[in-house]
Amino acid sequence: MKKKRLLWVACGIVLFFCLHLVIPIISWAQTPNVAKRFQTLVKADQLYLAGDTAAAEKLYRQVKTPFAQETSTSKVPEPITDPEQLSGAGRVYWRNATEGMQQGLTSKIFVPLQMLLERHPEFTPAYTLYAEATKKYGNEKDILPVLERAISIFPQSAEINQALIKAQQEAEQWLEASITARQFAMTYPEHPQAEEFTSIAENNFNRFRSQLNQQVVSQGIVGAAIGILTGNANLQAIKLAPLLLQGESAMGAQLAAVYKQQSTLIEDPTIVEYVSRIGNNIANLMGRNDFDYEFNVILDDSLNASALPGGKVFVNTGAIMALNSEAELAGLLGHEVGHAVLSHGFQRVTNANLLANVGQIIPFGNLISTLAILDYGRQQETQADVVGTRVLAGAGYAADGLRNFFVTTKQQQKGRTIPAYLRTHPASEDRMRYLEEIIERNGYNRYAFEGVQRYREIQARLEEILEDS
Repeated sequence: MKKKRLLWVACGIVLFFCLHLVIPIISWAQTPNVAKRFQTLVKADQLYLAGDTAAAEKLYRQVKTPFAQETSTSKVPEPITDPEQLSGAGRVYWRNATEGMQQGLTSKIFVPLQMLLERHPEFTPAYTLYAEATKKYGNEKDILPVLERAISIFPQSAEINQALIKAQQEAEQWLEASITARQFAMTYPEHPQAEEFTSIAENNFNRFRSQLNQQVVSQGIVGAAIGILTGNANLQAIKLAPLLLQGESAMGAQLAAVYKQQSTLIEDPTIVEYVSRIGNNIANLMGRNDFDYEFNVILDDSLNASALPGGKVFVNTGAIMALNSEAELAGLLGHEVGHAVLSHGFQRVTNANLLANVGQIIPFGNLISTLAILDYGRQQETQADVVGTRVLAGAGYAADGLRNFFVTTKQQQKGRTIPAYLRTHPASEDRMRYLEEIIERNGYNRYAFEGVQRYREIQARLEEILEDS
């Protein structure tokens, strides 16, 4: 009896470990309903690639549930600039505010403007006037939050973007101004002022580089550390100053070389070529051709990915195995490439305490952690979401690929350790709704290519590699 009890305990232990080791790998194993959904998506993908998008959409709609608040008319109101389009009360508020500016009476400026923005948030001149009044009569620190809020409501407004860029330039936030301009140009490439915003982005980035160089030189730190300029990637510590002076691409190349040495890479040509093809297709639509993009797969079962400056992207095997489609993977890669093209890694270095110590020797691991592992701010995450989702849709994928990626990560969280991506990239119900808003606001097509069949084949091949590793 005792032996039988021990046998059952042993079986239970074996079963426990088998379930916990195997379930994450075969999370896509098919129940009848899942199998039916998979076959429907396969057929829809075939129709989509054959050019029969109407028939494909019917099938996609059969298996993809609508967003919670999705309607055929769920559009954010277009921004307006003509006061005559305001209500009677709105016109009174606007008249009082403009008269207050002319007369220098703050009591006639701020209260009417606040009332106007509550009733008519779509009236964009109110935001720019609020910023002008705040700069002249209020606290200049309040200008940027007001304009950032305005852009979150109407990102497509060139007027508001120009006002925010101007405020950032006046605050000598050259990199932030460059990011704002580049985001607009990348998100709305068909806008008649897109090229103008691209030029503004480049000019401000050059100002940032000049300011950075002056700061480094002023501290008397121009000499390169041993090995940095000779390509010796085996060094485990570097001087930050010469690395910064090389620029984003060179910095990313140096860091990526060390990061790859410290990691176990998947070198299977089929896997690497598949991920690289998707990543490069996404990157080619980003509008930055000054990067040598690179996509690597790391042997790591955590659901995570990261990007270093210069377009060096790393995605874990755990992420590939956990996702459900090529569209989800493309969404993840688009988000990470978005961080790179918007110079978020460079921005984190300049905003961190690292710049106060540019003359010191810094371990490579510490710098990589700062750039690739620690969490970005909410504004940076939003920017990467916007750019990533726009490019995802432009590449012909289902526009909700990134949104569905976060749905998948949330499902992975249930009853298990929180996935690394959720720890470093806040993904809540609010964020998923926000991504839905981006898709709805811009009319992106979420009933487009999912890429489930090839993705399943890649997962099966990767599973064989993982079993042998």
